[in-house]
Amino acid sequence: MILEYRPAQNISCWVEKLWYCEGYQATHRKERVLPNGRFQLVIDLSDFSAPPLVVGIRSEFSVIETAGLQCMIGVVFRAGGARSLFGASADEFYNTEVALDLIWGRAGTLLRDRLREVRTPFAKFRVLEAALIDHAMHLELHPAVQYGLDEFQRAPHIRSVLDVTRDACLSRRRFAQLFREQVGLTPKLYCRLHRFQGVVRKLTSGAPAHRPQGPLCAAEKIDWAEVALAGGYCDQAHMAHEFRAFSGISPGAWLAQERPFQNHVVIQ
Repeated sequence: MILEYRPAQNISCWVEKLWYCEGYQATHRKERVLPNGRFQLVIDLSDFSAPPLVVGIRSEFSVIETAGLQCMIGVVFRAGGARSLFGASADEFYNTEVALDLIWGRAGTLLRDRLREVRTPFAKFRVLEAALIDHAMHLELHPAVQYGLDEFQRAPHIRSVLDVTRDACLSRRRFAQLFREQVGLTPKLYCRLHRFQGVVRKLTSGAPAHRPQGPLCAAEKIDWAEVALAGGYCDQAHMAHEFRAFSGISPGAWLAQERPFQNHVVIQ
């Protein structure tokens, strides 16, 4: 069972969604998880020794054990939104995981215990949502950072970082510093991740979810040059290089693997 929950309006500017996973049955032991350019809060409800974790923005893939996905709940934050819930500079979480207790104190453990006590997924969502509301600091993004996020969201491959910096009336160094502190990574890396995820979404929407059984593999049916140009890359080689840098595998290898979720690839 995999469920999603849209947050209350008073935190929806920071929180994209809440999610809940229960009873995930897999015949494989490990999955490769692609970076999605988002902060997350992940709480394991089946392992009493596992602390709730704040997962910072990643620019590299990770590997997870499917045995640990029996019962979990979490939060996906909007770009720049995590700072209002955790206070610290967003780049302190880059490519790392931090126990929630180190940020919220004992409230992190109490939240996990309370989530285990309530029975239904909807009740768990309400408990988690209430905790987010209680801890919200209402920190506003710098106008230049918000402008940059809006522009990069609309066209990450058309508007260059230099153009956006100039429009924001800041020096390149100052804009990069603010963006890194409030979003969690540099503007250039944010755009690269955004373009990469655009390719992943395009391939997912037009490709089979599992390994094809016919004589032609899915990769042979893809116009890679068209995918690269549509994704904002100068050519197919550029896209392949970026795809491998973020995922650890080629686009064709990713397409040929079993994918239980959009950003998950079966390893073994």
